[in-house]
Amino acid sequence: MKLQHLRQQLFTQGSDALLIFSDINIRYLSEFSGHAATILLTGKNSYLLTDYRYVEQAKVQAEAFTVICRQREKQSLASLIAELLQQDGCQQLMFESGHIDVNAWLQIEHEIRRLETIKQIEGVTGAVEKLRYHKSEPEITAISQAAQIADQALANILPLIKEGITERELAIELEYQMALLGSEEVSFATILLFGERSALPHGIPSNRKLKPGDLILIDFGAVMNGYRSDMTRTYVFGKASAEQRQVYQLVRDAQQAALEALRPGIRGSDLYRHSADILRASDYKNHAGEGLGHGVGLELHELPFIGPACEQSIEKACVITIEPGIYIPGWGGIRIEDDVVLAENGVEILTRAPKDLLEL
Repeated sequence: MKLQHLRQQLFTQGSDALLIFSDINIRYLSEFSGHAATILLTGKNSYLLTDYRYVEQAKVQAEAFTVICRQREKQSLASLIAELLQQDGCQQLMFESGHIDVNAWLQIEHEIRRLETIKQIEGVTGAVEKLRYHKSEPEITAISQAAQIADQALANILPLIKEGITERELAIELEYQMALLGSEEVSFATILLFGERSALPHGIPSNRKLKPGDLILIDFGAVMNGYRSDMTRTYVFGKASAEQRQVYQLVRDAQQAALEALRPGIRGSDLYRHSADILRASDYKNHAGEGLGHGVGLELHELPFIGPACEQSIEKACVITIEPGIYIPGWGGIRIEDDVVLAENGVEILTRAPKDLLEL
């Protein structure tokens, strides 16, 4: 079905061949999870080109493709692509211009230009990414499983949060727990920050030690079958101050407003405004984070990117994050983030760790 939709896009634009270079897009189309691969789609065939390191893996995973093992010492990728284009009589070629460096493309283009059959070559962006926007049931299931691993891993480390533990120590333990529970890797570099450092939206865990009264911001995710989860929770170590409670409730209200407004067809910019209006009406409007969330799937950040300029609509089977935040330099930051999907019966929240303000 994926290949059929992609071919329809090609033919609509007058092309009869497409080169895919992105590892993520190759995995999406073929289920091949290795590297050093290129996909060539023509009107007649679906080719996956790789070398001896991955050829057996590709034959098992990419069942819908003709897998070709290139002998690297005897044949360049460029000459192999040119050979296949000529063999299939291709005339109009598109290629993923955003996923190959200039030098590599110039070598391929040089070989292709020598073919008398090729009449036109055109770069294209986003062809596969648009297909990835809507998730299938197996994709949603994989993201949900990754979210469940993250939920349990977080619950497992909460008893370890003690005075004196460092950000780095706790982050390592969290990642270890996810691995024990079956995560293939971390979804991204774990963000785990204490106190005033929690005001860094994407800060790196340091040797900063936990002290009473500190905010604890944890942003992390697991991976199942290549699909990623992404969740943020914020806690207080010890008794929360009045201001910590106030800011936490503000962020919680902003997230809830977006969750309640989420429906099929709503534009990303409109969804953003439901949350942003609450933050802008507060005393902390100058410390609100930009944007509201993003799509998530095989990549951590996918379409749509939800913010004031997002004109893309949110549709059924789209998995997105909702993650408003307040970041105050020298004081700290509070972010609450969940993965959600527009399912047939409404909005389903995939990340289910409790969101009440915990005083640990």
